[in-house]
Amino acid sequence: MNRKRGFTLIELLVVIAIIALLLAIVMPSLGLAKRKAKMVVCRSNLKQWGTIFVMYTQDNDDRFYRAWTSTSRGHEWINCVQPYYQDPQIAFCPSAKKIRGTLPSHSPIISFEPNEAWGRFEDDDPRPGYAGLAGSYAINDWVGNPAEGFYAGTESMYWVKSSQRGASRAPLFLDSRWLGGWPMDTDTAPTNPNGSGGVGHMGRYCIDRHEGYVNAVFVDFSVDKIGLKQLWKQKWHPEFDTSGYRLAWPEWMEGLKD
Repeated sequence: MNRKRGFTLIELLVVIAIIALLLAIVMPSLGLAKRKAKMVVCRSNLKQWGTIFVMYTQDNDDRFYRAWTSTSRGHEWINCVQPYYQDPQIAFCPSAKKIRGTLPSHSPIISFEPNEAWGRFEDDDPRPGYAGLAGSYAINDWVGNPAEGFYAGTESMYWVKSSQRGASRAPLFLDSRWLGGWPMDTDTAPTNPNGSGGVGHMGRYCIDRHEGYVNAVFVDFSVDKIGLKQLWKQKWHPEFDTSGYRLAWPEWMEGLKD
């Protein structure tokens, strides 16, 4: 006689165990693929930003916007480049879309997680272009045409033009936890992967957002990734000592590529 045969409990448990094993094997690969895809999209965003800066400098005799001017006007690039793009999503690295919260006008609050965006600024923020603004990339504040008397260092420390000698490997716009900064070769490495705990502004860019790397568009408008230890070898300003970091790396950075 023909009998209907179903799965026994043992057979069902074996199938479940096999599926669980396969998932355990496949999931890390899927996670790695997802992270790499986000890094590719991030670099695509920065290529678009490179085009934006190209268009701006072409319209302004190869000169960049005004650098940081004062707390009443802030970062001039924010307002200057807005006419050159329409999609606000390119301001966000896909690995850092979480907005920390609304920031009061002139707030010094800085995002403290690699996967957090800076902002959002209040809708009535008086600074040009700031209202409602948020993002997860930042300018290198040594790039710009500073107004008389508004120098973070000296006038000679700024990249005023994209064609300026030595500017090809100067970071222009890159992954960051705040909207700008003035890195110095004497800045110390952050003690935490969220960029906090160091001295100076380098920690705003030295964040573990892409597994030991950040993405950047340079003053020559090329796009590349930068190893976190390599940040101290970039030509942030014309007088920056690119010989590298001179202290011991914090524990979380020790295993990163040199």
